[in-house]
Amino acid sequence: FAEKVKIGGEVINLAHVEEVINIMGTPEAISNEEEQSPKSAEKRFYGRARSRRLYRDPEDKVLGGVCGGLGAYFGIDPVIIRILFVLIFFFPIGSSVLIYLILWIVVPKASSTAQRLEMKGEEVNIDNISKSIKEEIQDVKENFRNYRSNPYYSRSRNGMNEVVSVIGTILTTFVKIILIVIGVIFLIIGAIALIALIGVLFASHEILSMTPFVHGFNYTDLFFIHGSSLTWLWAGIALVIGIPLLMLIYAGIRMIFKVRSSNHVFGPAMGGLFIIGIIILAVTASSTLGELRKKGNVSSEFTMTTPSDTLYMTAIPELNDDPSKVSPGHETMVDSEFQFDRFRIGSLNGKDCIVGYPLLKIEKSDGSKVEIEVSKESRGSNYSAAQKNASDIHFETTMKDSLLTLQSNYLVSSVWRNQCVDVTVKIPVGKTILFDKNIRHILYDAESNSDLSYDDMVGKYFTMKQDGLVLVNKALPSEKPVKRSKP
Repeated sequence: FAEKVKIGGEVINLAHVEEVINIMGTPEAISNEEEQSPKSAEKRFYGRARSRRLYRDPEDKVLGGVCGGLGAYFGIDPVIIRILFVLIFFFPIGSSVLIYLILWIVVPKASSTAQRLEMKGEEVNIDNISKSIKEEIQDVKENFRNYRSNPYYSRSRNGMNEVVSVIGTILTTFVKIILIVIGVIFLIIGAIALIALIGVLFASHEILSMTPFVHGFNYTDLFFIHGSSLTWLWAGIALVIGIPLLMLIYAGIRMIFKVRSSNHVFGPAMGGLFIIGIIILAVTASSTLGELRKKGNVSSEFTMTTPSDTLYMTAIPELNDDPSKVSPGHETMVDSEFQFDRFRIGSLNGKDCIVGYPLLKIEKSDGSKVEIEVSKESRGSNYSAAQKNASDIHFETTMKDSLLTLQSNYLVSSVWRNQCVDVTVKIPVGKTILFDKNIRHILYDAESNSDLSYDDMVGKYFTMKQDGLVLVNKALPSEKPVKRSKP
């Protein structure tokens, strides 16, 4: 117990008592020994001191510690026992391997300090146990000291450090190469995208013609916004798209050249400009959508009395980009490469304008006259603006004798606000109608008993019945051939 207190404890607890009992025995066993005569006690002590038990020595082993245990039991150097086992292996006395395996299985291992003392024939008491433990600790210290002083240890340690250093250098170099490759990719993508953005915003039509949707960029002021709002739109787009591209280029430069900047203002400044761009786009988009808030409609109705039982319908030829095919008095050409829903871009006297396609619908009339209804629709910021945008649509209808002439296009004089023109022609029952070839561009809805498409319905006679148009097998009017000059 005094030894336990010296180690650092201040009180004796139950664990200490149980440990001492395991070493020395119970108090009853000690009292029984004291009752014995000194002579018998001396004999017993002598017998315990000299008695040995056979164990396998785990501290002096090559395989299982059998030779070490036999050497300790017989007081012989274990090396001699090992030599005997090797010699027996070459004599027909018996197999040393089999004997060794049997002893390895049968003989227990000296696991505790008391068992190691019994293996050496020493008395199991506190002094011997303490001495044995101290010797084991000292052996461990000596082995560790010898291992540290061994030149192989230094070599292995230096070799390990060198291997770790080489692996670290390889990994560091690999990471640097990856960062440089990523930086080059960032720099190339950012630079190309930034140049394209500058080209879209500021370059001429010749440069823009190499990019897709070029005409959409040219006609933005006609379809969505115009004036100062368009300038703010491009400014917002430049900030929202350009700032991330600049940051991408900046990151690529830092990865490639390992640039370290102590300037802490650049990042927040770029972030602030990006937020300003988002605000500009939000305000511009809100203002533009506000221009489409309300819908207005302007309708016109006409009646037509035909002197014959046949109504002939034609339309001013579709405008195109060939000046030789433009109708006299309509100096308007359209861009054949651009088309947005029912709209195309035209050039009226050298100025861009929006050209729309009306929709023609054929219905049955309940009266005896041909009825024509022209409906113009548009949107605006309020009802009054929407009505004005609808009334500004230029669309003409001409009636003469049995000929009804429509326009295959209509012009939008202002910015696009979804201006639409719908033409409904109601034919009395029994009236025959002939569609001219120019009608096919605007014919949208005509109920017929034939399976002909709207393009195939032109140049044929149809008679209006109760259930719609019926194809009539009737010859077309004769036309005089047009003489053409030789090339």
